[in-house]
Amino acid sequence: MITVMQVCGGKNPGGAEAHFLRFCIELEKFENIHVVPVVRKGSWLESQFRELQITCYSLPFLGRYDLWTRYQLKTIAARTQAKIAQCWMSRAASSMPKVRGTVNIGRLGGYYALKNFQSMDWLVGATNDLRRHIIEGGHSADQTAVIPNFVNPPKPEVPPDTARLIIELGLQNKQVLFTPARLHPVKGLDLALTALSKLPDQYCYVIAGQGPEEAELKQQAKELGIADRVKFVGWTDNISQYCYLSDAFVVPSNHEPFGSVLLEAWSHRLPLISSDSEGAQAITTADKNALIFKRGDSDGLKKQILALFSDPTLQAKLIEQGFEEYQSQYTARSVLSRYVELYQRLSS
Repeated sequence: MITVMQVCGGKNPGGAEAHFLRFCIELEKFENIHVVPVVRKGSWLESQFRELQITCYSLPFLGRYDLWTRYQLKTIAARTQAKIAQCWMSRAASSMPKVRGTVNIGRLGGYYALKNFQSMDWLVGATNDLRRHIIEGGHSADQTAVIPNFVNPPKPEVPPDTARLIIELGLQNKQVLFTPARLHPVKGLDLALTALSKLPDQYCYVIAGQGPEEAELKQQAKELGIADRVKFVGWTDNISQYCYLSDAFVVPSNHEPFGSVLLEAWSHRLPLISSDSEGAQAITTADKNALIFKRGDSDGLKKQILALFSDPTLQAKLIEQGFEEYQSQYTARSVLSRYVELYQRLSS
């Protein structure tokens, strides 16, 4: 049995935190692997683990000089005899001390400053470009791996619930675009609203998420005269319910190092329209499993939306090719098997 600490210091819900949660749940299903989640006290993750009745440790994670968290991480590693401590993002990695008998693995889903990962023995990047970032930052190529993200299969549709949501949101007989994202400038939602304002009134936009830009985005929608066509539905733990009422999945990000959200489009069999973010360039093939537009180009996004809805054959092609890519590369079993192989190698 290999005991693996999974450590995340994130406070609020977001893409990385959602991925951490499903990662821990799915990893525990592997034979001879025991997962010990360690999360931030008072965080969304702590509430999720408690709700699911999964035992977890919660610590303050107040920053690099939080000696209490460092001490407790060392104590947990020793008490559980953890062979691996996998740290997600900078806050967790900078808090995790060296512990005899435990191999520290830093997981990078973004272009984080490597100074925060100095106590890590190995680093794992989600894409080849993140591996380049890691090696150029001075970390040994021999102790660097590339393992992508994954998403779980969609939750089953409940048709009466879909019908109810369509009515509640006023989406009857509309062409529905959907984006799940943190409401933050990096996600490019302001650009998507600009593109929507250039489209006919039959197009509506559902945005699922929360974040610091919420008020500004709502104000922008009012100023553009499209407030009635933009539906802000808040954070959800179930994006499937919105995928089932949508016609296209839009990812307008200005910056997306990997983008598990791209995989959500494919797994839900929705045609994907994405900016040419780092993540999209790493995992998509333009005009095969996604339509791609240049970051910051609202006219480019509008053009791709119109192209998609004018060509049913193109829609079907994007859906099938995207789903095939998801099934072959980005399921929990295929991705986590690579992590387990790494854990076994480092624990031997």
